[in-house]
Amino acid sequence: MKNSTALLIILCFLAFKPAQAQIVISKTDSVHRLVDTVLQFAKDRSFYRGQVNWISVTDSVQKKASNATSIKEAIPAIQLLFRLLGDHHGFITYGNTSYGWHHGDAPLDRNLHQGLLKKYREGYHLTPKVIEKKYGYLLLPNNNPTHPGDLEKIGQQIRDSLALFNGHGFKGVIIDLRLNPGGSMWPMIGGLAALFGPGKLGAFAFPEPQPDEAWGIENNKVYDGADTTYSVKSRGKDLSSMKVVVLIGPYTRSSGEALAISFKGRPNTWFIGENSGGYTTANESIQFTNQIGIFIATSVEADRNGRIYPDYIKPDAEIIGGDNFDDLTKDKKIIAALEWLKHQ
Repeated sequence: MKNSTALLIILCFLAFKPAQAQIVISKTDSVHRLVDTVLQFAKDRSFYRGQVNWISVTDSVQKKASNATSIKEAIPAIQLLFRLLGDHHGFITYGNTSYGWHHGDAPLDRNLHQGLLKKYREGYHLTPKVIEKKYGYLLLPNNNPTHPGDLEKIGQQIRDSLALFNGHGFKGVIIDLRLNPGGSMWPMIGGLAALFGPGKLGAFAFPEPQPDEAWGIENNKVYDGADTTYSVKSRGKDLSSMKVVVLIGPYTRSSGEALAISFKGRPNTWFIGENSGGYTTANESIQFTNQIGIFIATSVEADRNGRIYPDYIKPDAEIIGGDNFDDLTKDKKIIAALEWLKHQ
């Protein structure tokens, strides 16, 4: 979604006519209804819907589900649909588990990425630091807003952290997205609003003829098309002209990538690191039952200048490995970021 699968989530609820009292819906009927619902949702909304033969796809998915007598047994058919679409960001949730299709990304090299894997495994959190008394560093992690008020809380925490670098004499900021596999993009953009000027920051690009849906900041509000997604109480000191280095890598995914794209085209900005994780599509969802949610990629993300990112975000300066979150002075990407900030 857009919370690791989750940049953008639009919850729509399908309404089904209630069955007559004397009719009993069997498990097999439920399976068929699920498969038919997912197929129709994909035909109507999938970003890839114009790139496949739907007769062939429908036949393959229905054949895969033909012997299923339970929802769990039907899940491989849904995963097959994602594979045939080429949608590695889509998934179905059943109970507390998510099921999707992954296109076989090569595992990270344990030697080259020892520092990154170690930190990802041990855990991490929002971390602001001052480096050499004049450069700000902000590790911005993923988020999981699940309760009322969570968006505001997340955004405020980010804003408070960024405010530490508002003082006189700061020459630049490093925004570290290497450990940001997703969540909600809106409080992250709102929390970093001081770094952005007003206007468009990016867009969700849909298949034609549907127009693109821009996101950005205007009048202390983060917008998505015509909707306000997050209200910024106070942007704080204007840092829109401050030099910024954005660090990205293979764990920069989903909403983390959408946030990174928001910096593309920003003046005085440089990207350092490795290719991002490749979840640069946005999902829409329907709730089939209380236990079953269906998420399908419906658009791809583009930057403020209209460049789309169908695969991943490529850094301006590539540095493979060399991550050291325990000692930033030995982190090769931080060293390169400081070098750029000092001489740009």
